[in-house]
Amino acid sequence: MDGQHGMGPRLATAAIELAAHKAGRTGLGAVSLRDGNYVGALATYVEGPARDGSIALAMANATPRVAPHGGSEGLHGTNPIAWAAPAATGEPLVFDAATAHAAARIGQAAEESRSIPEGMALDATGQPTTDPAAAASGTLLPVGGAFGYGLGLLVDVLTGGLAAAPMGREVPLVSALNGPYGCSFFALVIDPRRFGGGEALAAGVTGLRESARNITPAEGVEAVRAPGDRARQTREERLTRGIPFTRRGWTALIERLAATGLDTSDLAKRTE
Repeated sequence: MDGQHGMGPRLATAAIELAAHKAGRTGLGAVSLRDGNYVGALATYVEGPARDGSIALAMANATPRVAPHGGSEGLHGTNPIAWAAPAATGEPLVFDAATAHAAARIGQAAEESRSIPEGMALDATGQPTTDPAAAASGTLLPVGGAFGYGLGLLVDVLTGGLAAAPMGREVPLVSALNGPYGCSFFALVIDPRRFGGGEALAAGVTGLRESARNITPAEGVEAVRAPGDRARQTREERLTRGIPFTRRGWTALIERLAATGLDTSDLAKRTE
């Protein structure tokens, strides 16, 4: 698919729906998308096919702010991967994570005036740092060293590579963007009914998830969660209690809205 630099979420939705349609006809459906834009949380796209009984995989490449394992300069993006599988009971089993330490966590640490853990980022000179401000102008590190590095490269191969689009350092830096972004997206949907059977898969996934939850927690851990449990709990809390903001974050949001010409006077009163 050629996204023609359209809105990322709309393009990603179209890609996953096309992959699901193909899977319904042949058992497997794969779609690569070029000339796209930021798509947001990938779990949003894989949950739909999983609710319909299929396995779904999605990934996207991004601005090259992540150093290769052992390197000191950016090579590829945070390159997230998400997958979802149907369950016989409850919500689908969903996993969604970046292959590198997320810039959002560093931004949150800066807002809260706290340090970041070692091993997350390098400063602008390529030295390890725990200062979120220094990390913001530096380079992120892959999760798990060589493990995250390899997965990050796989994302570039399946997104930009399959779509004959920019990969790695060919993807524009958002901080220096003066034209279209042009990132890529990949979607794969598998219909288990063309393999061992949909009911068998869903039952197996349910059993696997419950087995994970029933594992004895390690010392200091309250409970073992299955992938998606924490995000699902957070979503329910946000829907009932609203989205918490730090004062600095709320002020920054108002400033950005005001810069677009919107009337933010009512929102500004809430900070008083």
